[in-house]
Amino acid sequence: MSRSEMIQALISEQNRIACAGVPIDILTITGFMNTAEVEAHLAHYRAYRPNARAG
Repeated sequence: MSRSEMIQALISEQNRIACAGVPIDILTITGFMNTAEVEAHLAHYRAYRPNARAG
């Protein structure tokens, strides 16, 4: 997966968490990360399973 594809996937994963009703402060500065760091950051978000807030 290219770096730009990883960044797009990261955005999708962050939106998935936010849309589940979990408050999330999305400030990811991928411009300062190397490709391996972006890949690890994406893996972290993909593994995260949010618990929706009771509403």
